[in-house]
Amino acid sequence: MSRFSDDTISTARLVSFSDGVFAIAVTLLVFNLKVPQIPAVNVHALLPGMIKGMLPHFTTYVVTFLIVAVYWTFHHRMLNLVTRTDTPFLWMNICYLLMISFIPFPSMLFGAYPKEPFSFIFYIGSMILVGCLAMLMLGYASYKYRLINKELPMAMVKYLFFRQLTTILVFLLAIPLSLYRLQWAMYYLFILFPIHGATRNYFKKQAEG
Repeated sequence: MSRFSDDTISTARLVSFSDGVFAIAVTLLVFNLKVPQIPAVNVHALLPGMIKGMLPHFTTYVVTFLIVAVYWTFHHRMLNLVTRTDTPFLWMNICYLLMISFIPFPSMLFGAYPKEPFSFIFYIGSMILVGCLAMLMLGYASYKYRLINKELPMAMVKYLFFRQLTTILVFLLAIPLSLYRLQWAMYYLFILFPIHGATRNYFKKQAEG
C-alpha cells in the first residue's frame, strides 16, 4: 500500500500557473492609463497639457511594471531550485500570487492621487508584503533542503534571500522619504536595479573565488 502524500502538484504546473498570474497582473497595469477624452475642436490646444498631466501615471506604470518583473525573476529563479512541493509551500505560493494580482490596485490608487503620501505608503506597503512572502517561501523551501536539491550550493539561496532583503529595505526607506518629498520617493525606487546588479556581482565573485 502506497504511503499517503500531499505532493500531488508538479513544479511545472506551479510554474505555469504562477506565470499566468504574473502575465495578467502586468497586463492590468496598462489599464490604469486612460486616453484623454477631449472635444475634437479642443484637441490641438488641450492634448499636450493633458498628456503632461498624465506623467505621474506613466511613471507609476513603468516603476510598477519593473518591480513586478523583479518579483517574477525572483520567483522564477526560486522555482528553478525547487524539486518538489508540499501543501504549505503551495499555499505560500498562492498567497504570494494573491498579492501579485492585487498590485494593479495600489498602482492605480497612487496614479490617481500622486500627491498624497498615504497612497504612496499604501503602494509601498503592498510591495513590502510581496517581498516578505517571497522570503518566507524561500526560507521554507531551503530550510534543511526541505524542497530543494541537496547538492545545490547554498550561495544561490543566500543570494536570492539577500536580494529580497535589500528590496524590502529600499521600500522601507522610501516611506520616510515620501513624507519629505513624495516625487523623490517614487524616482528613488529605481535605485533597486543598480543595487541588484551589485548584489549579483558580489555573490558571483564569491562563488568564483
